[in-house]
Amino acid sequence: MQKRRLSGRRPLLLAVGAGVTAAALAAGMTSAFAATVFSDDFNDGNTSGWSKSGGTWTVDGSGVLNQSNAGSELARQFAGQTSWTDYSVQARVRPTSFGSSSALVGLAARSTSSTKMYRLALLGSGRAELQAVNGSSVTAIGSAALGIGTGTWYTLRIETSGSTVRGFVNGTQIASGSNSLAGAGRIGLVTAYASGGFDDVLVDSSGGGTPTTPPPTKEPEPGIVASTFW
Repeated sequence: MQKRRLSGRRPLLLAVGAGVTAAALAAGMTSAFAATVFSDDFNDGNTSGWSKSGGTWTVDGSGVLNQSNAGSELARQFAGQTSWTDYSVQARVRPTSFGSSSALVGLAARSTSSTKMYRLALLGSGRAELQAVNGSSVTAIGSAALGIGTGTWYTLRIETSGSTVRGFVNGTQIASGSNSLAGAGRIGLVTAYASGGFDDVLVDSSGGGTPTTPPPTKEPEPGIVASTFW
């Protein structure tokens, strides 16, 4: 059964009774408007609802979407709507091979074409980098040295709110900045001269805020290494 789901906004929660403060009401409204608009754990064994560009993609018996062609210059799977604006996208990502220090496995948000997007990339150099990608032009919004390795699962998350873009690895923010590359667009799973696995994709319409707890995992999540910023 397809586990992807689409849902509308949750009803606004109204604070009632004496003693309720304006701050509490505002917090309730923020929570009320958070909604999961898309999810996929690939346990149905297919990529229905996704569109492929490059690479060799298969769903294995454990319900993980794999891109196995490490020689592919750019391999991508896209989903969602081009009209999506402020949202957060999260996925578990496992690099399995890097062809070079600049090779990458990552997650994308606000993709307006196959080569224009915000991308949170795990690099062969061991760094994680939040990027604004426009064709061959790649601007680093921020990065951290995390000792990224192959065979390990990492939970990646990109949050977009207006012109603000933030990137998280295993729940820790590694980059944040203001960028006007794209105001809306789809989500994506990406590799470049690398191979990797993807699982537990979740899109939340809230945009910004504290990262949510990752969905139940098939393996224990690794601890995050202390980061160093550029």
